[in-house]
Formats: sequence, structure tokens, C-alpha cells
Amino acid sequence: MSEYQHYQFEVDTPLTDAQLAQIRALTTRARLSRHSFVNTYGWGDFKGDPRLLVETHYDAHLYFANWGTRRLILRWPATALSLDTVQAYCAGDSADAWESNGYVLLALESDPEDDIEDFNDLFGIDEDDFDEDGGRDEQWLPSIARARQQVAEGDLRLLYLAWLLRARNGEFDDDDLEPAVPPGLADLPEPLADLATFLRIDADLIAAAAQHAPPPPRPTLAAHLAWTATLDTQEKDTVLARLIHDGDPHLLSGLRRRFLDSRAPGGPAPAPRTVAELLAAVPAQKTLRIARQEQREAEERDRAVCQAREAQDRRLADLQDDPEAAWHRVGELLSQRGTRHYPEIVRLLGDLAALADRDATTGAFAERYARFIATHRTKKALMRDLRAGGPACTALIALTPAAD
Repeated sequence: MSEYQHYQFEVDTPLTDAQLAQIRALTTRARLSRHSFVNTYGWGDFKGDPRLLVETHYDAHLYFANWGTRRLILRWPATALSLDTVQAYCAGDSADAWESNGYVLLALESDPEDDIEDFNDLFGIDEDDFDEDGGRDEQWLPSIARARQQVAEGDLRLLYLAWLLRARNGEFDDDDLEPAVPPGLADLPEPLADLATFLRIDADLIAAAAQHAPPPPRPTLAAHLAWTATLDTQEKDTVLARLIHDGDPHLLSGLRRRFLDSRAPGGPAPAPRTVAELLAAVPAQKTLRIARQEQREAEERDRAVCQAREAQDRRLADLQDDPEAAWHRVGELLSQRGTRHYPEIVRLLGDLAALADRDATTGAFAERYARFIATHRTKKALMRDLRAGGPACTALIALTPAAD
């Protein structure tokens, strides 16, 4: 199998002409704009250093290789997020944080052994259709990059997920304690759900961790009004003017973070669990998830059966006055070439079988149906469809012989 590597970069503030020239000097093939960089390599590799480029040019980076490696690098202004806050969760092989050029950066990596993939897993394209000019679904990074603002606002779920990535990869001792579980871990927004999926953070592990998560804060407009009333008037004027003039999202994030920091905690936090205790809770979450999924699937099957029977009852009301018309229609459809009419034939015969069952004339129908089968037994696709039937064809399936 061929090897492929996919690189993406994004930046909030448009790159300058000089910065674009610096990037273009590293690659002639990438699709490059002032806000993004996209390229996939089937031969060779990218000449640049992704870490350095995020330190100097970009806000977010995604890397994917079809031998299993997946990486993300995200950055924040050091004024919006402190390195100490990040390192409380991320200081290991799978999640590493550092500070450079006035930014705090976080690198995340998922690199399981013996996990060969193809691009269809992430980008919805078959390997045979690979084209270095792109043209594949590249929405992973734009989605994940939106989580940066949530972190800047004081939402630490991304950092806790990074800690879970480290726990998943065996970077802790059993008696190591988990960090504080942030609110709302049980209900991840799309950017964080995509990050967890991309990095293969087990959903059952997240669910087990979320058992100790407080509910997400839901401040009201009245609460925001009460808080802003406590701010200095000159500060408010300055902030508003900067928002109007610059539109700086980090300024708004900083205000939201300050507001959340000002609110008293809702109650005592649960005692931190050891890594062993957290991991031991995962099997129960898996069992619960499977049970819920099976229940949903059973309910969906029941709904499908009810809907099929209701539809059939309506058809039987039309059919009962002239069942011969249905037999005639079956003959017309069989006289046409191909198999595209087989589903309608199965439906018609299923309705005739159900009508006979309801009217206690199953014996006469069974004799006629046996003659029908004898005549068309060589149509293997038709016989297969008749045996498969459907939720409205129970009576018909019972009368259809098994495969030879």
C-alpha cells in the first residue's frame, strides 16, 4: 500500500505577503491562502517544520499519515492562556506544551502501533482516487481549531481531553491522580467531539471521566449585567472601543474568562480519582453504551415494523376488492428485462400473502404461489429477494422455499 501524508495549517489573522512568500518557498504544490495551507504528499514529504510554523505563522496544524500517526498543534496568545494552566494537564509524550514568541502552544499526538489506515477513514476518498491537488473533505481542522476560543474563555475541557489521551496511552502510574474535571465533559460541543475522534480518545473513557464533571455553567443575561456593572467605566469604554476597532476575539474571550472566574463554584468538587480508578470505570460505561445502543436499535426496528404494517394495511384495503389485478401486475413486471422491478414484485406478493392470511384463504394462495415458484425458480436474484422479504412479508417468507 502506498504511503500518504496530509498537512493542514490555519491562521486567524491573514498572513502578510512576506509570510506567504516564506511558506511558498517551502512548497510549490500546497493550496495556499492567507488563512490556510493544505497539501497531501504521496511521494516525498513537506520540507518545513510544523512546530516552527505554528510558532511563527499559524494558529493550528493537523497532520495525518496513513500508517496511523495523527497530530495536532494549537496555539494561543500567552495573554489569553498561561503555560502553567496547560502544563497542569499536558506535560508528556502524547500532549506537550511550551511557550514561544509570546504564544502558548500545545502539541497532541495519537500514534497507535499496527494501525494502518487509508484516507477514506478521515477524508472520504478512496486511495485509488488520490490526487495531490486535494479535492477531499478537509473540515477536521477548521472544526477543531474553533475549540481554541473556548479554552481562551476558561473552558478547560480540551486540556482535560489531552490528559485523557495521555492516560489512554499509558503515561501514568495507577496511583497518579487525575486533574480537576471541567464542567460539561458529558456534553462535548462539535469542535471537542471532533478532536476526541481525531485523536482516538475512547468515548467510553470520556463517559467514565464525565461522571465526576459538574454541569456546564449557564449564566443568564442578568448575571452578565450584574457583573459588567462592577467594572470600571473607563475600562468598559476602552474594551468596547477595542472590540469595535479591532474585532479581537481574544479580547472577548478574556472578558468571558474573567466573568467565569468571578463566579463562586457551585459546590465542593468530588475527590480526584486515581488513574486506576478511572480506567476501572470504563468497562461499565461500555456495557451501558452498548445496552443503550441495542435498545435504540430495537426501538427503531419496532418502529419500522409498525410503519411497514400500517402501510400494508392501507394497501390491503385497496387490494381486497381485486387481488387478481396484483397477480396481473406481477406478471407484467416479470415480463420486463432486468431485476430492478423485483422489490415491487416482492411487495405485491407479500401483500397477497398477507391478504390470504387475513381472509383465511392461505391454502389457495399457497398452491398458486408454489406454481409461481416452480416457474421462476431459476431467477436466483428474485428467489433471494423473496426469501429476504421484509417486515411486511412475514406470511410470504414462510411460504418461500429455502435456497437450493
